[in-house]
Amino acid sequence: MKPIILLNPSAGRRRARKRFERALRALREAGIEPLIHESHSPRHLCELARQAREEGADLVVSAGGDGTHHYVLNGLAGGAVPLGLLSIGSGNDFAKGLGIPVEPRAAVQTLLQGETRPVDLVSVRKLEDRESTDQPAVYGCMAGTGFDSIVTRFANERVRWVHGSPAYAWAILRCLKYYRPHWLEIESDTYEYSGEAIFVTIGNTRSYGGGVTMAPRARFDDGLLDVCVVGAMSKLELLRWVPAAYRGEHLRNRRIAYFQASKVTLRSPSRLELFGDGEYINDLPVTLEVLPGALRVLVPRHEEELGRTSLVE
Repeated sequence: MKPIILLNPSAGRRRARKRFERALRALREAGIEPLIHESHSPRHLCELARQAREEGADLVVSAGGDGTHHYVLNGLAGGAVPLGLLSIGSGNDFAKGLGIPVEPRAAVQTLLQGETRPVDLVSVRKLEDRESTDQPAVYGCMAGTGFDSIVTRFANERVRWVHGSPAYAWAILRCLKYYRPHWLEIESDTYEYSGEAIFVTIGNTRSYGGGVTMAPRARFDDGLLDVCVVGAMSKLELLRWVPAAYRGEHLRNRRIAYFQASKVTLRSPSRLELFGDGEYINDLPVTLEVLPGALRVLVPRHEEELGRTSLVE
């Protein structure tokens, strides 16, 4: 067994290398010497993962944050090669949503003693590209558009001195000058929405932005998307509402529409971007569709089963 580690050296900024070295020491102490590939760009990450999938690698380990995992899973989606996670970045919602430890040595224990489980992914395709034979982009955690995408872009490009959940909260405050509702039309196989909204999120797992629990009912293996539509509200009401969203208690707000569906189409007369896993995917209009069991991921084994397996089954 020789796992391939795809490392994003810039994930988490200065902390990434130290956390990765702790994980690497733990692997070597267990007698595992992985093959390490450092990426040069997001496209390179995806290409490395796709190459590993095509060559039938035993295990691909993504070392970085949610953005790194996003590009790696885009390369692995639909294949049989399992994914392991070393979440050493500034946002680690994907790993947390799957119950995978973030602490490096604990994450290595999951690689050594975990079990593979199929998890859902979400495909995103531009409406005018419905007949395209190109593989659509996929994400594993959460997507958002409207004010949410403005905040995400600002956090990615402008926030450098703070990480994770505080970075997202700071970006919200700095982006309030761009805060306004947009007309959104949402079609799905279960529910339709047409009206002004501040933003909408489409979740595969429960949280994003370092712990904002926008989809408290989401499961990564239920074959469903959890859609949260935040209707028009004042800036003051939003600021009062945000703490509840961190706790996953925001669904009590009368301006929130929350539903589950397997396929969702988003349209708007405004130019709105869609971000998934904290990365830009496309402009609206788009169709999002759940891909049940599209990825195999190493997750912690039940305590009573630990010690019965090595690296992957």
